Amino acid sequence: MIRFLTFFLLLVLLGVSPLASSEDKKSAKVTGTFIIPKTVPDIQGQTVEILLFKYDTRLAGKAADLVEKIEIKDFKHESGKETSQEFTIGAKADLEEGMGYYMTLFVLKDGNRTHMGEAEHAPKNLCKVLTMGNPNKIKMTVLPVR
Repeated sequence: MIRFLTFFLLLVLLGVSPLASSEDKKSAKVTGTFIIPKTVPDIQGQTVEILLFKYDTRLAGKAADLVEKIEIKDFKHESGKETSQEFTIGAKADLEEGMGYYMTLFVLKDGNRTHMGEAEHAPKNLCKVLTMGNPNKIKMTVLPVR
């Protein structure tokens, strides 16, 4: 019994919770909606690409790692009508301590970017999510690339 208590105390001192379960881990899940305004010209048969990335906030110059990629193929938007689409990304990934997260959304035609999503909470900036006070629920407006 004393050995068990010593082992238990050692784990606690090392910062390892012997009682932690997989349920204690937080998910990297982001839910959101993207909206294409009615003023945007028709989009026919293109692909919407939504990407979630993670990066180590302590390392400069290191490329971000892809967490998940969603593709919506044969996407259509009709000019004169607002198009709204909900999405969920990152639900199967664990939120990692010390990491920052951001998302991108592009509409592609033959692999080229024709439209780009801009986050309501970070207009004209990188769409950071999940950590450092950033949201896990977002809204993006999709506009033509200039």
